[in-house]
Amino acid sequence: MSQGIFAALDYLAEQIEMITPKTDVHHGFVQAVGPSGLTAPLNAMAGNNRLFQLAIDQLPIDDGQAGLSGRKRAVINLLVRYDLPRDEAFTTRIMTEDTSDLINTLKGPNYDLVNTGIVSVITQPPILEPILDQQGEPLALRLTLPFDLLYLEA
Repeated sequence: MSQGIFAALDYLAEQIEMITPKTDVHHGFVQAVGPSGLTAPLNAMAGNNRLFQLAIDQLPIDDGQAGLSGRKRAVINLLVRYDLPRDEAFTTRIMTEDTSDLINTLKGPNYDLVNTGIVSVITQPPILEPILDQQGEPLALRLTLPFDLLYLEA
């Protein structure tokens, strides 16, 4: 049993990589920056759609569950990069479909509690922002899907 933040994030990343997109099925979700951090940052990786990263936004706090449980709550950002094509409206539609799939995937419910420690995932409203080049021109779009991760650290 390896419950905790590493097991939880690795499990969620595997689930995201298994999503088959509804549109543009040849470009699935690929984790850009793994836990080792040995690859380039998501914003610096050009020429790709659906590269994603799970980034810890707020360090864990005690979740307040009664008793001595070890249950923690951390805020995680799922970041997904979409390069801008000529038709930005098409990309926005793809991102809308993907957001629904990502929410459904994150909401589980098959979290494998014994091995991952994941108790629940609570998604927050998604955020869409441009990724700018060095001249300040839009280069890509970044979808940020924040969520609260409730997990056991054993």
